Amino acid sequence: MTIAFVVVSLLTKEILGSSTWAGIASAAITVGTALSSSALSSYMNRRGRRPGLVVGYMVAAAGGLIAAFGGQAALIVAYLVGLVLFGVGQGSTGLARYAAADLANDKDRGKAIGYVVFASTIGAVGGPALSGPAARFGEWFGYGPYIGSHLVSVGFFVLAGLLLFVGLRPDPLVASGKLDVEGPKRDGGFGAGMQAIRSHPLAMLALVGLVISQAVMVMVMAMTPLHMEAHGKSVGLVGWVLSAHTAGMFAFAPLAGWFADRYGRIESIVLSAMVLIVATVMTAFAHEAPSNLMFPGLYLLGLGWSFGTVGSSALLTEAVDGREEVAAQGAADLIKSFVSGAGALASGFIFTMAGFPILSMVGIVGSGLLLVAAFTRLRLRPRIGLAP
Repeated sequence: MTIAFVVVSLLTKEILGSSTWAGIASAAITVGTALSSSALSSYMNRRGRRPGLVVGYMVAAAGGLIAAFGGQAALIVAYLVGLVLFGVGQGSTGLARYAAADLANDKDRGKAIGYVVFASTIGAVGGPALSGPAARFGEWFGYGPYIGSHLVSVGFFVLAGLLLFVGLRPDPLVASGKLDVEGPKRDGGFGAGMQAIRSHPLAMLALVGLVISQAVMVMVMAMTPLHMEAHGKSVGLVGWVLSAHTAGMFAFAPLAGWFADRYGRIESIVLSAMVLIVATVMTAFAHEAPSNLMFPGLYLLGLGWSFGTVGSSALLTEAVDGREEVAAQGAADLIKSFVSGAGALASGFIFTMAGFPILSMVGIVGSGLLLVAAFTRLRLRPRIGLAP
């Protein structure tokens, strides 16, 4: 996902000739993520984790090919359709973290989720750093400099699907007893998932944590390449800044999991909001994209997302009944993706009309609202999910 994400806003700007609608590329990806989150969860409820994840990655590979064609031909509709399908890969990766939660007990669930998120580090950090070689790869075949990233991403998605098809056995849902392959199939759709979430106040907080941490992260990150390009920064430097960002997202996920297990899920969401506030304050002062603010700001933006995602995912899994778990996970990821997609789309308008600092201030407000919601719930309800 990250090797292509470096170039999607830049390629969209090149096709349209303006940065006003550049955020539509990220929005297209998150629409695909959102639509696939619920659909894949429903499919997993009937068939298991492995078939759902494999199908998701293969659809993403097909989307990458379509996006490469649309980008090379400067056909914005084809490019956006490809990005929607490409976003299914992000939906699959998001749901993969719950495969770790299927077999974990309450005191280790945060660490289990954190380890799966951590496993994304190599690809997440290496992806943006490969944007330069990928550009040369595309040019070697006669394509534009941004097309190579999409072509390379296709190969990685196919590899991921094959590895899961061969290696993810037995299926985690079957092994945990949450899926009876011979029994009646439960409703795993969006409606059932939202009903389960609304029935549990802590599940609602988990949903808020997932949504806001994702939306703040995506809004600021989506416009970072354009902000840096506008101030004369090279594509390579943009790639390294995004590598620092994704390192914050994934490299310290086991720490986020340990914190959530040791001190509590809600405490992890509180810490997430605080880190996101610091990050967006730093980017708000990065008027001319100086490296001494962009690197730590984007790194902390990823770290805040990590604590919010791991803590909220563990809280959601524990707050609902086991029979409702998969449907609730899919519904939460769908809402999270749609909100972040809307934020990515709005970020292009805010960036064009008001600038990157104002966009960062919107992130400060969102993070502040999450801090208030989590801290209020922390004061009203006892902590759950603590290690002895």
